[in-house]
Amino acid sequence: MTTGIPNAIDGKLVTFLATDGLVLHGFLVEGRVKKGCIVYVHGMSSNFYKSTLSKRLAAMAPRYGYSTFMINTRGHDILSNGNVLSGRRHRRVLNGTAVESFEESSNDIEGALRFLKSIGYRRFVLAGHSTGCQKILYYQYKRKASKVCALVLLAPDDDYNLNRKELGRRWNGLVGRARTLVRARKGKTYDESLPFAPARFLSIADPGRVEARLFNYDGALREFASVTAPIYVAFGTKDEGAVKPASEYIRILRERTGSRKFGSLLISGARHSFRGHEDELSRETMKWLSEA
Repeated sequence: MTTGIPNAIDGKLVTFLATDGLVLHGFLVEGRVKKGCIVYVHGMSSNFYKSTLSKRLAAMAPRYGYSTFMINTRGHDILSNGNVLSGRRHRRVLNGTAVESFEESSNDIEGALRFLKSIGYRRFVLAGHSTGCQKILYYQYKRKASKVCALVLLAPDDDYNLNRKELGRRWNGLVGRARTLVRARKGKTYDESLPFAPARFLSIADPGRVEARLFNYDGALREFASVTAPIYVAFGTKDEGAVKPASEYIRILRERTGSRKFGSLLISGARHSFRGHEDELSRETMKWLSEA
């Protein structure tokens, strides 16, 4: 169990640009020895400073020679205001989980890596929690970045099948409603019946969309299988977002992986947030990374 989440971590607040000009923020905690930098990506409706897990990982990583850069993506919080820079001009935009375009998260991660490279880093670990797992997997699937030396997937749940289960009989009607609104060019217009704006909802509700299929454990997992970088995956046995036993998720991923090195951790009693188990997860993750 966790011995205590640090109330304060030495580091610095950073402003960086996504590759499409969106202004984003993060917090950089540097190790004395620069083995590499862990880029930590939050999940749905979260942000870089909310998670107790990211704080514990960032506090522990320097012991192993790693730095940690906890970043906001354009999907941070439910809704958030943002700025896009184009030359000297600023353009206000609406961001957040409810309206983000999943595929654009690749611009956020690439922007973070470019910033880190500008200050001397050359090796990177991508770590994601929850939907952050989909974002880092999609980035590596699309970019095949040689500078990424490992992926850490923390609770990569099946959003497609989870939402089908939770919405039950309403599912088909809501998917049809979302498609109608998108065709009417109202993809970012709120509808009270939908959990997110229609286009965002379809990103996880349409099995033909990349976000929906990345961790659809009943599917082929082709994107996951194409990634050859070392992969570490962790689940809790009481993950409330899992629609199969977490041990079954790990088995499926182990069978489908094309990674040259695959590691896994199943934490007894841990829920989706890993709250109360941050020490164990951070320690085992850093041990694995130091050997990867």
